[in-house]
Amino acid sequence: MNEKTFVKNLESVLQNGLKKSTSVEVKSFKNLFYKIFLDEELNICPNNPQKPTRGKYAFQTDLLILDRKNKTPLVVIEVKFKSLSTHDVLVYSTKAQKHKEVYPYLRYGLIIGKLPKLPNRFFTHNTGFDFAYALNDLNSSSELSDFIKIVQEQIEVSRSLISLINGDREVKKFYSKLVLEEMNSENR
Repeated sequence: MNEKTFVKNLESVLQNGLKKSTSVEVKSFKNLFYKIFLDEELNICPNNPQKPTRGKYAFQTDLLILDRKNKTPLVVIEVKFKSLSTHDVLVYSTKAQKHKEVYPYLRYGLIIGKLPKLPNRFFTHNTGFDFAYALNDLNSSSELSDFIKIVQEQIEVSRSLISLINGDREVKKFYSKLVLEEMNSENR
């Protein structure tokens, strides 16, 4: 199996795992803007914000979870397979930050397939990811269940941020909670 096949398999797994939530859809290899601006005549550029095109202020994502009704991007998941280099973390973390400049409610994750644990370099160099998961076995129901739960939580966080940005709610408190799950003898 290679990375592209892993992404396609993960797309199917996520689509099935999120079936209870018919309000989202999962797409692989879709583009998202990293920059939208006003030109000298105050026109929005790119001129068709509904159709991001790679190479025209848009990056391709590995997996994109969208609101089914209005196609709002909620969660992006970048995928690496069998390894994760420092370069990967730096590049994809920056990519996450660029996307969040356009979509401030977007949640951004990293999945590393066929790796039993997250390498320490992820924590040393990450600045843009909201979550990461070492998905060692795509056939493990416990790993998949855990991963899908995290994705569902990220979808809800994104929707909460959209509601806040739209002025639909007022907030008294904000804080983030970091969850680090230790390796146990079962998954070492």
